[in-house]
Amino acid sequence: MASYTSLLLGVILCTATAHALQCYTCNSQSDNNNCLTATNCSHNETSCATNMISGAIAGISYMSITKTCIASCTSGSDSFAGFITSTSCCTTDLCNANSSTSTKPGCAAIILALGAILTILKSSAL
Repeated sequence: MASYTSLLLGVILCTATAHALQCYTCNSQSDNNNCLTATNCSHNETSCATNMISGAIAGISYMSITKTCIASCTSGSDSFAGFITSTSCCTTDLCNANSSTSTKPGCAAIILALGAILTILKSSAL
């Protein structure tokens, strides 16, 4: 019974944190090091987005990085007149640290691991 209580507690904790997404945010920065402000997203913002624009005009390089919390996000890239725009999306806390997204183990992996452990413990107790 205690093992099921532990599993239930894990599910509750993961569910509670799912509504408190944190993303790094910044607006039109030329260096990713200026984009490390952690922000608590609102309940309807379920993704972190990183938008980058890069290119050159007359040999002068240009880079702009914007990071934000967002309700809906689609990753992709495009180019126009020598500029490249790209958007990357992710859905775990502070996952948009780098200009390319990184992923961290989520609650689902923790719950699956707990479930596997409980199954092994239950079968060995029989």
